[in-house]
Amino acid sequence: MRLLCALGLFLALLHVTSCLRIGAFNIENFGPKKSKDVFVMNTIKEIVLRYDIILIQGLQDEELQVHQSLMDLVNKGTTEFSYIVSEPLPLGSSIFQFMSHKERYLFLYRNQKVSVKGSFQYTEKVSKDRPSSCEGFVLIPIHTKSGSAVKEIDALVDVVAAAKLKWTNNNIMVLGDFNADGKYVKAVDWKKIRLFNTNKNFHWLIADGVDTTVAKSSDTYDRIVVTTEMEMGVAKKVSDHFPVEVELKPESESDPEPEPEPEPEPEPEA
Repeated sequence: MRLLCALGLFLALLHVTSCLRIGAFNIENFGPKKSKDVFVMNTIKEIVLRYDIILIQGLQDEELQVHQSLMDLVNKGTTEFSYIVSEPLPLGSSIFQFMSHKERYLFLYRNQKVSVKGSFQYTEKVSKDRPSSCEGFVLIPIHTKSGSAVKEIDALVDVVAAAKLKWTNNNIMVLGDFNADGKYVKAVDWKKIRLFNTNKNFHWLIADGVDTTVAKSSDTYDRIVVTTEMEMGVAKKVSDHFPVEVELKPESESDPEPEPEPEPEPEPEA
């Protein structure tokens, strides 16, 4: 199973902002070659600037230069965005230790809206450290290996449990390229996945039928899944995926009830 990285993000200004836009984008083979393409990098920059928090997958950055090039471009003349990057994935696997193109997860976030409370790289051995309270919410990135998507999506329940244990926080969002459709996850496979929406503890915000790729097929590979507490409490050159996103609004900023339309005035009698 690929190992995942979980980030605890503390939303310092959530209650005084109108909304918080979070996105996830699987950038195909985002390595040194693509980072030298001016058109591609400017396109990625424009996408990043749409969000308050964005998860980038597909980062192949052994020397930690690709993501720095992106940060320099995004923050040109400013220091608006900060980042946190995972270790190369998967961890601790002798099968992959000689591969130079291990993937990293990269989060970029706006400093004025978000600050990072902490992060940890998930392994199947749950940390025995004393749990700490985290008032914000937790983001868990995922980019499954297509051939083992069913097993990896199912295992996300264990990752969520580890995050809850570490931070005593039930406001959790899982986002990224699940490969959760087509030949990778068939209709018969959903009953094997504990994270699926038959489990009342989780809600899939991007349902089947939403095309998230630029391929000819209409597959919903990219998903955003939240815990019930999260849902109720917080209210082909560039890539082969579209970015997926969600906006979080405080309850006080919910859309007002529409005003009733005025009744038409009676026409004068002839």
